[in-house]
Amino acid sequence: MTRNKFVLMICVLILLKGCVASNNTMLQSQTNPTFNQSQSKEKNILSIKSALHNDEKNLDLYILLGKEYMRYNNFTEAIDSFNIVLSQDPSAFEAFNYRGEAYYLLGNFEQALSDFDMSLAINPFYSDAYYSRAKYYDGINNSKLALGDLDSAIKYNNKNFLAYQMRGKIKQRYKLHADAVQDFDYSISQKPNNVTALYYRSLSYHQLGRLHNALDDLNQVLNHDPSLVPALFIRADILKSLNKIEDAIKDYEKILSEERNNARAKKELIIIKRAKRL
Repeated sequence: MTRNKFVLMICVLILLKGCVASNNTMLQSQTNPTFNQSQSKEKNILSIKSALHNDEKNLDLYILLGKEYMRYNNFTEAIDSFNIVLSQDPSAFEAFNYRGEAYYLLGNFEQALSDFDMSLAINPFYSDAYYSRAKYYDGINNSKLALGDLDSAIKYNNKNFLAYQMRGKIKQRYKLHADAVQDFDYSISQKPNNVTALYYRSLSYHQLGRLHNALDDLNQVLNHDPSLVPALFIRADILKSLNKIEDAIKDYEKILSEERNNARAKKELIIIKRAKRL
């Protein structure tokens, strides 16, 4: 093992240990989660910087540092780290993609697109950059180019669950619900607890009249986040269709416990209780 790889491995192990310690702390005490998160962030970043102090030419560590900054929305610092990589290695296609993501999240879309294009010019088989560029195209409502990039992202990495998920959402917007379900199926097969894909798949199941399938997905979503109002509304609608009135009432009441002045939930609750008395 080379010295660079050894240093990088040690740094990653430190980060993983920090994550475990942070999780244990959160389980033991919920008194100050913001402080714990900040403490974990500083520890992780300092660990990488410490490794860089001993191996300042290790570009993999700069990429790791940039990704860590991005985890905590420090996009300017992330860009600085990726710039260091690119100044030393202009062919670092991963750094171009990550820097493009940081620019995108800062709202500098033109520079983001330029970086995604450069990443793919260097490595036309890089799935992540196709996915990143698809997000840009989707953001400017160019679904055709977005779908083309998502097809390429999946072609070069058929385990890219985010690409399947995004492609399913675009197909869903065009009411191609059967095709959308298939993409969400693939996404969930790669990441079984993918709550986002489960939620969107439930929408397509609902539109296809597959109510029991939709209900199963929504139950999983709401087990993960019981206060997710859009999912509660859809589940209540499905429960009404399945004549499970009491359960639907509970969902509307749950919505009102989360959003006291939700006019739609108030109206639906009045209607369903009135219908129940008839």
